[in-house]
Amino acid sequence: MDEKVFRRRIIALLNKLTPDNINVVSDDLIAWGDKSAQETDGRILRTLIELVVDKAVDEPKWIKAYTELCLRIISKTSDSVKDHNLRMVNGEYPSGGHLARKYLLQKCQGDFERGWKVTMPEAKQTDEFYEAVKIKRRGLGLVEFIGELYIADVLTVDIIKSCLRRLLSNIKTPEDEVLQSMMKLLATVGKKMDVPANKDEMDLYFSRIRSMTTNDSLDSRVRMLLMNSMELRQRKWQGRDSQEAPQTIAQLHEELERQKIALANAKRLDAQSRWHKDSDSRRGRYGTVGRSSESGRNSEIQSAGDLSRFGNLSRSKQQSAGTTPDALSSRNMFDALMDEDESPECASTKEQLTSEEIRAKVKTAIDKCISQQSDTQLVAAFKGIGETNYRTALSQTVDTIMDRRPDQVEQALGAVSALAKHNLLTEDAMTAVFAEYSDQLEDLVMDVPHALKFFGMLMAACGIPIARVSESLGKLATKVDVLRPPAMSVVSAYLKHAIKTDGEAQTQKAVEDAGFDVAQYLCADYRSDADIKKTLALQDLLCLFPKYA
Repeated sequence: MDEKVFRRRIIALLNKLTPDNINVVSDDLIAWGDKSAQETDGRILRTLIELVVDKAVDEPKWIKAYTELCLRIISKTSDSVKDHNLRMVNGEYPSGGHLARKYLLQKCQGDFERGWKVTMPEAKQTDEFYEAVKIKRRGLGLVEFIGELYIADVLTVDIIKSCLRRLLSNIKTPEDEVLQSMMKLLATVGKKMDVPANKDEMDLYFSRIRSMTTNDSLDSRVRMLLMNSMELRQRKWQGRDSQEAPQTIAQLHEELERQKIALANAKRLDAQSRWHKDSDSRRGRYGTVGRSSESGRNSEIQSAGDLSRFGNLSRSKQQSAGTTPDALSSRNMFDALMDEDESPECASTKEQLTSEEIRAKVKTAIDKCISQQSDTQLVAAFKGIGETNYRTALSQTVDTIMDRRPDQVEQALGAVSALAKHNLLTEDAMTAVFAEYSDQLEDLVMDVPHALKFFGMLMAACGIPIARVSESLGKLATKVDVLRPPAMSVVSAYLKHAIKTDGEAQTQKAVEDAGFDVAQYLCADYRSDADIKKTLALQDLLCLFPKYA
């Protein structure tokens, strides 16, 4: 079978993998691996294992799912799959799960020994910079995946010890990448590995770590991370913050239900608290039940049998100090149940939520939008949060989506567009939120390589007009002293998404009407017509700027 064919099919299946469908997808992948029964070199099964490892190190949040997938492949691969190029001690060919595990070990060992040392280029936003970031991220992902395989009993403790010894072999002039990998591996395996049987070995590791914390030649940030590793062991490997693993749809529903119950309980307790507070306030103003208040009552007291004033709701305009309280002269009798400075409108206003509460609601809504492929959940969440919290909610929406996979970002854009269609935020509010968020974009690129692209797509999905793009970019729009200014990447993604949703003709008209000049986002040394044309052609945007065509 042509390798291009089965590689493409396997990659397509891996892209569909979620905690919900792992049973179905894993069976399909194993079926592809079993096709190696018709071969003598296990080519398809080996390719399957290599692609799973590559996906795992590229997507750290899904490492547990890929570890589970490896366990299923090892346990279910047919014994008829053999590799005649390998032989065991007894002279037989490895087969089935044993062969799958052997391929997995070979792949992990090869990648680990190859290393991932990289020199970060000084110029950011270049191809070399992005490639260096990718290599570092994959290196950390690899050691975490190796750790998860150990936790799942696929790898032995001796293999982990060998990895740690290699990572800690140089304590005088260690490299940052090596130390970060060592700390990531320890954080992953520490809880299982730090047992009495391995105490001497673990003490040796941390003795070396302790000596490096006093090494002045190391960067202070690295020394602080080393101390964090020591503290993690002291806390019995209980981290302060745990990484969120992907959830199944059922788990998302359970989480939503828990949040609803918690919110209902909080509202009930708050209402009780307000009632007691108001009751105390009324007792202070009107006196105790059955007795006159300290301020006294009106000297003219109607007798119990006198009905002459029944139905007369008017009050005397002239009252002496200490007579009937002001609250009783308000326009309706329910006002007396509120504080004097609280109006009916104020009572119905949504309370100001904390940033964490808003983030939890937004995250739940976005998860449902992605899993259910619905655009309504985010709008409903915003309306439930309340208008006073809209700006914070939008900022949390951007932050939550930026951390997703590219395919999930594409799905979430529809929900963001729905916010614009419902006119939940003004242009001024959206522009301010994006301008504020743009300050952290350059740092975010280290962890999210597509951050600039995602940011531009979100700006377009929110309906920010092209005339206010520069304003939404904040200080980022002025950083044009590098070869590839970050603002140009954002603008490119913005325009491409606009073409996709509004069409080329309408987007071109918007560019012309706004007098939008793309040259302002290019490096100051590359703003000639020829340079601009080349940049636009590479980005497939020349159609929007006919004067450069």
